[in-house]
Amino acid sequence: MKQYDILVVGASTTGSWFAQKMAKQGFSVLVIEKEEQNDVNRAYDIIHFGKEDMEKFGMEIPAVTDKDWGFTFASSCIFSPYGNHPKIGTPSPVIGVHKHDYIMRMNDAARAAGADIIYGAAFDDFIFDDNKRIIGASFVTKDGKQEVLARIVADCSGIPSAARTKLPDSSVVENYKLTNKDIFFVVLYYVEYEDKNVKPRSMDGFCMQYKAWSAPSGNEHGAILGIGAGYGYDYAEEVFKDYLQNIKRPAFRVEKVEKGMTPYHRTLYSCVDDGFIAMGDAAFLTKPTCGEGVTSSMVQGEIAVDVISGLLKKDGYLTKENLWPINCRYMKAQGKDFDALRPMLFGVISADYDEAEYLFANDCIFSTKILGGMGEELDLTAGDIAKMLAVITRGIATKKLRTETVGKIVKGLLQSGKVGKLYDNYPTSPADFQAWKKQADALWDEIGGMADTCDPAILKKLGYEN
Repeated sequence: MKQYDILVVGASTTGSWFAQKMAKQGFSVLVIEKEEQNDVNRAYDIIHFGKEDMEKFGMEIPAVTDKDWGFTFASSCIFSPYGNHPKIGTPSPVIGVHKHDYIMRMNDAARAAGADIIYGAAFDDFIFDDNKRIIGASFVTKDGKQEVLARIVADCSGIPSAARTKLPDSSVVENYKLTNKDIFFVVLYYVEYEDKNVKPRSMDGFCMQYKAWSAPSGNEHGAILGIGAGYGYDYAEEVFKDYLQNIKRPAFRVEKVEKGMTPYHRTLYSCVDDGFIAMGDAAFLTKPTCGEGVTSSMVQGEIAVDVISGLLKKDGYLTKENLWPINCRYMKAQGKDFDALRPMLFGVISADYDEAEYLFANDCIFSTKILGGMGEELDLTAGDIAKMLAVITRGIATKKLRTETVGKIVKGLLQSGKVGKLYDNYPTSPADFQAWKKQADALWDEIGGMADTCDPAILKKLGYEN
């Protein structure tokens, strides 16, 4: 049975990136990918990366003559439910690439660094030692079942979480499968505007109330109109009708439609166990504002590279105890901020279209300071808070806001603070994990999820139970 330092499950963005980083340091790496090479990650054609993120995480930027190159543009703004009052942050360069071709570039880079990749290889199960600790895995190809030993197995297989969901119930890493309430179902409409004088870039932006957006497609007369939602694609398509009704667009033709999924769930409480780490979408490391997870997963990835490389240089088994700093450092670097933002967003989304329009118009909650700097550390002054309270009080008095909505927003803000406080006290070792987990479970049961904000009328129409 062949021995590797690292077995990576999944050859998409996170798996390729991690394999390359570790192989560059001289470690032996095997990547197994369930799809055949030509079929890897075909759900979407175009994906967007922040140029600064690509540079920060050592992702190669294609030349304009390369087949994976798409285009570049400046990041856009957030609009009200009726397409008004844009909240614009600091524009930053964004690069559009052809996803499959770019992943093939990342695969090539991993192989060039020394990693092996086997396509058409589906994860089967873990191999355990006599102490029930992970020491490798089996996988299945067209030639049958194969086994490989590894000092650590990294699950980078995305939503299916092929390895994580095979962990025993005794693991400190949660092994459940995501339901349709924990997934963001995304529908992308590639459109071309009939009037060639239309400037699509002037209409780019995100609308929080619908979870919808317009972004470049690479066609100077077109755009990608996207919508995301819990429960299913049919729910997203219903909300998209509202979006087009309330945010008028020039006549367009739909050239093609793509559908895909991304996790929308709080981060795993622990991403590591004995001989194991969950990364990327398999650990739900997606941005709470939009569900994107490629570069956000690399924040954890950099920490994992640092910790795991140090451990692999020494003899001995990689236990959850010596892998635990990955959890601690990630929670401080990003995990706490991402998860603390979720309940606040749930509260904000509870505002109906007219209420949100009022708040946008008065730069309250849906404000330039909050939305324009989304994802960065938020520093609200006493003056900012006083202004918000004044706008909210006036809104209730003039019936622009319902007290119920204000209550949900306030509840979300308070819960956001509770998450932050709890995660500030994240356990420094597995010994204290179960007690912390009990508190976290109770808090997240109280908070719920984004799917709880879905429209009951649409859910009933489509036959879903909320």
